[in-house]
Amino acid sequence: MRIRRAAGRLGRGLKSRYVTLPTARLLSCPRSPLSCLRGTATLLAAALIASAACTSAAGDDPAPIAPATTPPPVSVAPGSAIEAEDELIELARRKIQHVVYLIKENRTFDHMFGRFPGADGATTGVTCDGREVRLTRAPDDAPGPNHSFEGGLRAINGGRMNCFDELDGGEQLQSYVQFRPDQIPAYWTYAQTYVLADRFFSSTYGPTGIEHLFTVGATTDGFTDHQRATPSGQFGTNGIPREYCMDRTEWMWSFRLDMTPEEVEDAFALEEAAEVGPLKSRYWFMREACTDIEILPDLLEEADVSWRYYLGDNDYINTLALIEHAIFGPMANKVVTDDDFFTDLQSGDLPAVSWLIPDVEESEHPAAASMCVGENWTVEVLNAIMRSPEWKHTAVVITWDDFGGFYDHVPPPHVDLWGFGPRVPMLLISPWARQGHIAIDTLEFSSVLKMIETIWDLPALTERDRRASDMLSLFDFESDPAPKTLLEPRDCPALA
Repeated sequence: MRIRRAAGRLGRGLKSRYVTLPTARLLSCPRSPLSCLRGTATLLAAALIASAACTSAAGDDPAPIAPATTPPPVSVAPGSAIEAEDELIELARRKIQHVVYLIKENRTFDHMFGRFPGADGATTGVTCDGREVRLTRAPDDAPGPNHSFEGGLRAINGGRMNCFDELDGGEQLQSYVQFRPDQIPAYWTYAQTYVLADRFFSSTYGPTGIEHLFTVGATTDGFTDHQRATPSGQFGTNGIPREYCMDRTEWMWSFRLDMTPEEVEDAFALEEAAEVGPLKSRYWFMREACTDIEILPDLLEEADVSWRYYLGDNDYINTLALIEHAIFGPMANKVVTDDDFFTDLQSGDLPAVSWLIPDVEESEHPAAASMCVGENWTVEVLNAIMRSPEWKHTAVVITWDDFGGFYDHVPPPHVDLWGFGPRVPMLLISPWARQGHIAIDTLEFSSVLKMIETIWDLPALTERDRRASDMLSLFDFESDPAPKTLLEPRDCPALA
């Protein structure tokens, strides 16, 4: 079956809050789908004034709500990515034999790590009318406001990061909540021991379904939403949601695939102005919920690198079912349950590359899952890896798949029509991870693909992963390995 590869257009003279996009032209992207992307970043801003208040105290603090001003992090734009020297790449290829890409759901950096010492965090937020409010203690099962593509654009508000209270479900400041260290002690311990990234952005504005396309293909192939109950018809004629290529009557929102450079420029400006209604009415359309882009598993297959996609019971995520050749070809046999991860690890059959997505109950999805229960599942996974012989050659990347409607104060670079979206946490856990390190490189979901591509000498899929940092600077292969951090699950609060 032929895998579609397409070129994308760049907007002419587009200027964003942190990015200057080059003159319009057709890209030649021999391995890329549509989202070779109609826009790439060449320059991030030289400065970012960020709010930060770093403390580890539990509970709501009586401290003044004015956040401290912190200097801008040193970051690198997509397009001038941090790429490892040959010597470091060779060390990585010797030391790293397994990468586990573990993906949770719907949290921002400030929501989880805004109080982490030394990180670019905040303990206050700003509302759409300019009020400064304290980020109050988050409930264990905090409900998440709207976190759609449109919601992400509205919350970001052209880089002002101040309209989270205008999201559906956020009118009572539900977005402005934050976990304290005692509520996520395991994640806090992992961050103190290994690598925590504080400039890791979601790849698009939301939601989960299309974010996960970035985790396998460094693109959404134009899609701007996963399926929803309204408007009706998106779930196809049988009414079963998210069967994607297995039900050719399902539909999803997408940018038009025939946009001119002038239309791309207009759409980009509408995103900068958070003019969501005109953006959608002019440039979105409903198309079949199926594509056939090239994805990282294709490159792994070609290179004879082992992989599996461990997928729990989660109605929000069925990513490879969106890829026609993946779901109808032999690769479908490599989509297995999350329980199979533990079986493969115990039997010594852990593949070189693993995607690991838990059941929704352990996913930390707001309202659908407990943060405590989800963190305990993560502890179980990491304990199993650390107790196995594979630990000494493994790198685990833990991230959260979209912003969940929660507040974050750092404006994301506007690199193309799809993003970036708000920051999400990222933890890199490995015996070779830099110990107690806060990564300040500008990263996104495609950066994990770039790391895998670099270690196994694979080509890029799109402009996103081609321009991404390979993340190898987050490792220290010459010092003593970091210690194992075996933790105990904790008792979780009863949920109403």
